This record gives sequence, C-alpha cells and structure tokens, in this order.
Amino acid sequence: MNSRERIHLVLNNQKPDRLPFNFWMDRDLMSALDKKLGENFRVAHYGADVIETFPGLPFFSEFAANAEYFDDGKTVWTKKHAISSVTELECAAYFDPNNPDFYACIKNDRTKYPDKALFALMVTPLEILFGNIGMEQLFYDIADYDDIIEYVCEKISRVQMQAVEHIVNSGVDVLYLAGDICSTKGALMSHKDLRRFCFDPIKKVVDRAHEFGVKVFFHTDGHVMDILPLFVEYGLDGINPLQASAKNDVELFAKEYGDKLMVYGGIDNCFIIPDGTEEDIRNHIDHLFKTLGKNGRYIASSHDIPSKAPLRNIDVMVEAIKNCIY
Repeated sequence: MNSRERIHLVLNNQKPDRLPFNFWMDRDLMSALDKKLGENFRVAHYGADVIETFPGLPFFSEFAANAEYFDDGKTVWTKKHAISSVTELECAAYFDPNNPDFYACIKNDRTKYPDKALFALMVTPLEILFGNIGMEQLFYDIADYDDIIEYVCEKISRVQMQAVEHIVNSGVDVLYLAGDICSTKGALMSHKDLRRFCFDPIKKVVDRAHEFGVKVFFHTDGHVMDILPLFVEYGLDGINPLQASAKNDVELFAKEYGDKLMVYGGIDNCFIIPDGTEEDIRNHIDHLFKTLGKNGRYIASSHDIPSKAPLRNIDVMVEAIKNCIY
C-alpha cells in the first residue's frame, strides 16, 4: 500500500495498513537534515505520507514592497506590515485566479511524488488580513471598520472559490485551509465574530471543494475545544494540529467529535518530542493511535519540532508511528 492509498482510506473512514504521518520542524533544522539525509528528508529518509503543496495566490501583491522582515534562520518575522489598515483594501485590485502559473507548484509536486498524498494549503481570508495588516491593527479595524473587513473577506473568498477548481484539478487529495484563530487559552474572538470574519467567508470554498469530492481540513494552533462545533457546522472534515500543549483533550475530542472530524496532528512538538525519553515518545504515539486512530480517522503530524530536538528522538517518533498497525 502506498502513501496516497493509505491516506485515502483514512479520508474514507477506513483503516489502512498502518498509521499515516507527516511532521514539521524549525526551518533551520529541516534545512540541515535535507543536507544530511537527502532532499525532502521527511519523504526520502523517513517515508512520510503527505506532501504539503502551496499554490501561489498573490493577494494584495501591490502592497508587498511596503513590508519589512527579519529572518532569524528559523522563522521570518514581520517588522513592518504591508498594509496600515483594512481601509486601504476597499478598492484593492484582485488577480485572475485562472492563471495556470499559480498552480504550477502543485502539478510539479504531483509529478514528483505520484504515490504521496498532496495537501494544498490555502490561507483563509481572515489570515490573509492578519498577515498583511498585523493582528493588533486588524483588531482595531474590527472595532472601527467591521463592515469593510466583512466586504474584503467576501471578495477574497470569491477569488479563492474560483481557485479551488484549478487546485483540485492539479491532483490534490485534501484542501488545507490555514488561519490561526486561537491562542493557547482559546478563541481570539467571539463565536459571532468568528462566524462573520472566518467561517462565513470560507463556507463557499469548503462547499466547492466538496463538489469535487475533496475533503477540507483546517489548521489553527491553540486551544480549540470550545469552537469545535463551528468546524462541524461549517462542513470541515478535519482539524490540524489539535495542539497538545494547548490543553486540547484528545479523549474528549475522540468521544464527542471522533466521528465528525479527522485529526491531522496530535503530536506534542513542544515538550515530548524534543525533551522526552524514548519511552515517553513511544507511549505518547501509542496513546494517540489508540485514542484518535482506532477507527482509522487519524493522520499523525506535528507542528514545528524545535531545533534542539535530538535526531534520535525523531527516529524514535517515526519508528513508533510505523509500529501503529491496524
């Protein structure tokens, strides 16, 4: 059974031969391991099942020159955001989503990795605004210009809905929407505002992907337990990463949402993988498998494993995952 077949069984609520997986690391460590273990070492060396691919959708590119960044080798930090307020976007131009160049990377990844599952990452309209304006200013704008934010998010969504057809026709297996809407303590805004600025704008995108038979996952870090009903209500199929260090209760999740939402994540990248013993890591993976994966609705993954993590711990993590046999 190859990786793509393995993932498709999970997506269709069936049990594959073993637990499928992927993982992410600090970018400096990933670069070092690419040199040490081979290009895209997660696949070449460890046999990861998922390739995350990134369509190049250039929202508000005309403002890009205004931004300033700092790269510490691990993360690119924004020193100055491209846009000072959402009011600048009321009459902003939008690109033509029918340009095939925007999807070339997906097609290249499908050609390069024919037996792997492709997850195409699309940033949510709200996250696009966070990235271009900054979280602090955008919250001020929510107070002052909520109608403009709603209007801009809707316009972004319309473009993305057109892009979905090109993305799925490029050979992806999952549409992966990304936008952090939670801190480690809970949602960043009320359920009412989450509906208005996050979930309402993506609803048509989710529905469009479903028309093509493609599942849709959503990424947000943080504590998500209180807003899980929104993911179900808006038709999302899975969540990433169900952050272990944000007090997300995997047992409660499995009991109340295990038949409604798949998990792409679960692995504790903050503490157990970088700092735990080999026994800690094996027990952690076994617990996740038995709790989240018993019905075949689980894809093991992490968010960024820090640079300090010993390579041996990564080896043990992957060995433990591959020992999770259905």
